[in-house]
This record gives sequence, C-alpha cells and structure tokens, in this order.
Amino acid sequence: MGKTNIQRYRLARNACALILGGLLLAACGKQEQAPPPADNSAELEALQQRLVALDAELREVEDARAIKNLQRAYGYYVDQALWEEVADLFTEDGTAELAKNGVYKGRERIREMLYHLGEGKAGLKPGQLNEHYQIQPVVHVAADGQSAKGRWRAYIMAGEYGQSAVLGEGTYENEYRKVNGVWMISKLHWYQTFIVPYAGGWGANKDVNDGDVLGPGISPDAPPTEDYPVWPGVNVPPIHYDNPVTGRK
Repeated sequence: MGKTNIQRYRLARNACALILGGLLLAACGKQEQAPPPADNSAELEALQQRLVALDAELREVEDARAIKNLQRAYGYYVDQALWEEVADLFTEDGTAELAKNGVYKGRERIREMLYHLGEGKAGLKPGQLNEHYQIQPVVHVAADGQSAKGRWRAYIMAGEYGQSAVLGEGTYENEYRKVNGVWMISKLHWYQTFIVPYAGGWGANKDVNDGDVLGPGISPDAPPTEDYPVWPGVNVPPIHYDNPVTGRK
C-alpha cells in the first residue's frame, strides 16, 4: 500500500482520537452543570473501538510495506551476488530451500549455500548477468503482528556475455518474523517453474537442470520438502491464503 493510503489511515486515526478526547472533555465539563448530560457512553465506546481498529489496520499496512521492502531488497542483493547482505536478511534460525536442492537451516548454512551458488565468491564478474525480479507480492501479516507469509514470483535473466543466457521463473512461498521490531526472512522456499536457454525459450527447450540449481559439492541439512515436476511439467506451489472472494482454500 502506498504512502498516501498510510497517511489516510493516520489522519482517520488522529481524527477519531480528537473526537474521543473532545467528548471526554465535554462530559467532564458538564458534570457540574444542570440538568445532567445525556449518556454518551455508547458513542465513546464505539469511538474507542474504532480507534483500536484503526491502530491495528495501520500497523498491518506498515508491516506489509516493510516486508515488501525486505523481499525486494533480497532481490536486488541477489542480482549483484551480494551474499553477505542476502544472508543478513534471514533470522538466525531461518531456512532456505531453492528449487529441489533441499533445506538449509540457519543463517550460516544459508550463507555457505549462497557462496556455493556464486562459486565461492561474492559479486558478479564482468559480463555476468543475474537478474532476479521480485514481483506480484501477496502478503498477509498475522494478527499479533509478529509473523507473516508472502507469495512472490521471481523472473530471472542470467548468463555470461558471449557464452550463455537463460530465462527462468518460479514462485516463492515465504515466511517472515519480526525480531526486535525488524522484519526478517524466517523461511524462504522458491519453487522452480523453469530455467531454459534464452535461444528458443520455453517453447523449444526443456528445463536445463531439472530443479538442481546448486549442483554438486554441497549437501543440504534436510531433503527437499516436496518433489515436483519442472518444465515442461506443471506444478502449482502450495498457496498460503484463501480465495479473497469466495474464502475457499
């Protein structure tokens, strides 16, 4: 949600607070006057409830915005192979599961996995492209404001000048946790739809690695949580939310 909508929430919240304060002052001022004032306790209670609801809605909007910024920052860091910055976005006990390569548990193991992905180095080589667009966010914050879930899509353009180029796509189903007031990634799970050669794209090619994006030389802490087909196979990653219109799961 944009800054303008957040400002509207704040204005509505402040307006309710002013009205509530004015009613309370008026009630206090009328206590010494005759005749006794009409009972406005129901109006006061309704305003108090509205104030509480606006506070909760504003917190949810601000939390969702912070989570979206977090995930987008993840994408920009991955674009440039900034593995230290990527790893620091995870909780200490966070997990990461890329495609069908199993689960890596804890920030340090995630860091190790990222460096393996970058062939032991951070940063891109001259002529290397590693774009990972983070798009189509659907974020839901828990009622307590301490955890959240988010669904995203990664669109990938990667390769090396004069050598190779691939296109890729896949869905994230992630979880987030607020730690000392700061949102962090607690669970990242990317489902690979396809990674195919740029020449001919998905219309002429099967997936290049069958969901094995890490290759040999590193082992996960746990096996993949799911086995699923990649292109030209079809898979629908689990959806964390109910249908927003029908409520159907």
